[in-house]
Amino acid sequence: MPDEVNIDELLELESEEERSRKIQGLLKSCRNPTEDFVQELLAKLRGLHKQPGLRQPSPSDEGSLSPLQDQTRTAPP
Repeated sequence: MPDEVNIDELLELESEEERSRKIQGLLKSCRNPTEDFVQELLAKLRGLHKQPGLRQPSPSDEGSLSPLQDQTRTAPP
């Protein structure tokens, strides 16, 4: 099983058939039946749209907080 599935990458594909092939390719080493999972994921993708402007945090972003987050984190209870 893959550790994660990139939903934005799936949403960029043109058709549900392409999405299905991509998901099945990710799950090719899975020993359990995958058809139900693939169909459920495709159904959920139908209602989604790629979110512009969102990005994955880079490893260098880990542990760094914005000033507001830092204030919230260090504020006394």
